[in-house]
Amino acid sequence: MAFDEGGQVKVDSTLHTVKMSTLPFIPFVNGYSEANGRTQITNAPPLVSIQQNFKVPNLKRDIVEGLSSEPKFLPGVLLWDTCGLKLFDEITQSPDYYPNDSEIDILRLHADDIVENIVPGSIVIELGSGNLRKTTILLKAIARQKKQVSYYALDLSKSELDQSLLHLARALGSSPYIRCHGLVGSYDDVALWIQENLGFTSKPLFYLWMGNSIANHPPQEAISLLTRLGNVSLSTRNPRPSFIIAVDGCRDVHTIDRAYNIEEGQSRNFILNGLKHVNALAKQEIFREGDWCFKGMYDEVGRCYQSFYVAQRDVVLPFAGKNFHVARGEAVHAINSWKWDVEQVKLICGEADLKCSKTWQHSRLGYGVYLLEPQ
Repeated sequence: MAFDEGGQVKVDSTLHTVKMSTLPFIPFVNGYSEANGRTQITNAPPLVSIQQNFKVPNLKRDIVEGLSSEPKFLPGVLLWDTCGLKLFDEITQSPDYYPNDSEIDILRLHADDIVENIVPGSIVIELGSGNLRKTTILLKAIARQKKQVSYYALDLSKSELDQSLLHLARALGSSPYIRCHGLVGSYDDVALWIQENLGFTSKPLFYLWMGNSIANHPPQEAISLLTRLGNVSLSTRNPRPSFIIAVDGCRDVHTIDRAYNIEEGQSRNFILNGLKHVNALAKQEIFREGDWCFKGMYDEVGRCYQSFYVAQRDVVLPFAGKNFHVARGEAVHAINSWKWDVEQVKLICGEADLKCSKTWQHSRLGYGVYLLEPQ
C-alpha cells in the first residue's frame, strides 16, 4: 500500500477505477488471449479499484488513538504493506508454521468435495487473497468439475495482488471455466461494491476467507464482519451468500509457540516491519529499530496468540503533533491470532445468522475448513 501525507491510502493511477454501479467486463480469460490462432500469456488479469474516498482508513488517526490508549496498540493494518506481505510469505514457508501446511493438506485431500458446494455461474470473492497458492488448489478443482465461475481476489496491496494474479493466471492457463479479476480495497469496500451492483447479487455468491484471517479479529468483530458481508443481498430474488473459511483450532501450546516465534527471526522481522511502516508514513524515524523488540505469548484461557512491540528503554514518540511516552518494558499490541475449535466456530457463525453445514478437519492439528450457509 502507498500513503499520502495525510495518512490516506493512495490508489495507483494505473488502476482501472470503476463506479459502484458498474461491473468490469473482462474481454480475455486469466490474462490469456488468442493471437494468430495460438493462446498466449499477455499479462495478469486486470485490477479494479473499489476503494471509497470517504471510507479510506486514516492511519494517522488510528495510530494516535492506539498510542493514546491504555494499554497501547498500533493498528494491525500496518503489518500488511508490500514488505510485510513478503515477510509473512517467508513465514508461511517455514516448516514450523503449521497453519499453512495444515490448510494445504486439507485442500489437497478435500478440494473436490469442498468446491462441490459451489454451483456453476457463481461469483467467488476471496477476502485478503495473499499469494493465492492455496486458492489455486480450489480453482483447479472447480475447473475439473467444469463449472464456470468468476473469481475476484480482494486485497489492499496493488503490487502484490498484481503479482499473485499473474502467477495464478499461469497456473490456471487458458481455462474456459475460471475468470479471474483483482479488486483493490477493504472488506467494507467490497461489501458496498457488491450491494451497489444488483446484477452481481442476483448470482450465487461465495466468499473464500482462508489462512485463519477471520481469527485475527476478536469474536465480536468477526461476527460483525460475517453479518455485514453475509447481508449484502436480503431480497427474496437474491439469495444470501455462503462462506468457505479456514480456522485454526490448535491447542498444543508448544506447536503454537514455535509457529509464531520462528527461531530464524522471521516473526520478529514481520512484526517490527510495522514500526518501519509508521516511520515511512511520518517521513521520519519515530521508531528506532534498536529501541524495540518483538514478544509473543499464547493466552491459554483466551485461546489467543498475542504479538507485541516491546520498548527496550524509555522512549518519547513524536507523532502527529503529539508526544507519546512509552516506558522501558512496556508492550504495545501488534496483532492477535485466535484459536477457535469447531464449537466456537459454530457459536460465532450462529450469531451472524449462519449455519456450519460442513467441516473438513486436519487429522492432527485441529485446523479446519468450514462451509457456512445462511440459516
